Amino acid sequence: MFPINEKPVARRRRVRGMSLLELVVATSMLAMVMGAVSMILRTSRQAWEAHEGDYTQVEAAHATLRHLVREVRQADAVTAISPAADNSGQLGLMMPTGETRLWDHDGATNTVNYTATSGSGMLADNITGLRVTGYKPDGTTATTVPSEVQFLKIDVSVQLPREVNGARVVSSYVWVRAW
Repeated sequence: MFPINEKPVARRRRVRGMSLLELVVATSMLAMVMGAVSMILRTSRQAWEAHEGDYTQVEAAHATLRHLVREVRQADAVTAISPAADNSGQLGLMMPTGETRLWDHDGATNTVNYTATSGSGMLADNITGLRVTGYKPDGTTATTVPSEVQFLKIDVSVQLPREVNGARVVSSYVWVRAW
């Protein structure tokens, strides 16, 4: 058998590395994890884009309303006003400088256009409705006679792009500065 001083030679060598089966299992697990992370990132991005689109629409409505309220507060008189039921309304104002300014909603293009002596242009895009209601000085009696209007309610409507019933309306009441 073996000499006394010799030890038996191990027939099994220790394997360093991975077997093909271990490599396939590890790769499959990594692919599933990466697929899940990719799906989460894609869904998060879509949610972000939807929120950003809605925010842009609502911010356009607020900006339009702020602009109109600021101008009405500075105006001396109302020169033109659409009926309260008209969702594609218009408003004309006489400013202290004698300049006449006009805001008109175009229902075909969903824009609010601004016209003044100094020029004209688009004020806001993607506005689905502009409704202006004029009131007499008592603040409760509605009127469409421009010379009687001293108080206005302005409603600006937008449709959120990813919602079926996503119409949003922002409103403000404002007094005309001079009587």
